[in-house]
Amino acid sequence: MRKDQIFVLMLVVLLPLTGCFDGGGVGEAEGAQDSTSEDGANTNPSDGSPTSPVAVQSRTWFSSGGITDSYWQDGQNIDSGQQRCIDYGPTYDSSTGEYLGEDCRETGYPTEMSDWNLTQCTDNGGTPLWDTRYSGESVYRYAPRCLNVFSTINTSAGEALLIYQASGIDLRTTCDGLSMPADYYIWGGYSGSNNYGVTNEYNIVPGSALSCTHEIYRTEPYIKSSGNNWQVMWSLVYAIQDTTVV
Repeated sequence: MRKDQIFVLMLVVLLPLTGCFDGGGVGEAEGAQDSTSEDGANTNPSDGSPTSPVAVQSRTWFSSGGITDSYWQDGQNIDSGQQRCIDYGPTYDSSTGEYLGEDCRETGYPTEMSDWNLTQCTDNGGTPLWDTRYSGESVYRYAPRCLNVFSTINTSAGEALLIYQASGIDLRTTCDGLSMPADYYIWGGYSGSNNYGVTNEYNIVPGSALSCTHEIYRTEPYIKSSGNNWQVMWSLVYAIQDTTVV
């Protein structure tokens, strides 16, 4: 075999091997891009310096909702604070004793809780809230509001409650015996933005460093006419994020 033929043969054999020695192979570049330093930070493939770590914590989203009355009423079609029927029951003819049916037997200003028909509030799990500005018999002269607690969320110290969407409700947070109401009309929970017009993905409820109870509720006022009552939808989407208490 001539010398020029031997030279060509050696070139054919050696050229494919050069990629194994120059440190610039594709496989090595890909490995550097995926490498991670001991502290969890990604490394820069050009000089090996750490880049900012990206911490991602998975969250489970929860949702609650329902339909509720916007007001409550007792069926008498009388304004709060006015005289109303305080004794309703069977009536009889005074001469013959004949049963005449159910009717109002006495009217006046309400002076006790039983003077009100609270069934529309209490039958739906609500609690009457009487006006604390008055005392004695005057407390019951005016119709109460009806408190409906739809849901209760419990968080431990180190858990942050994140509200993504809320409508038709209020939130009352109690931590270590101290309660703090947060009205979503003020807080901006309807649109996901705060008071300053800055749009956020979610609102963080105060108290993440403490063990707290968060009540989702709505307070329904009294209305005299059942014809003006209507139903509304309440809705809530939230998640719980682990935090480090320092």
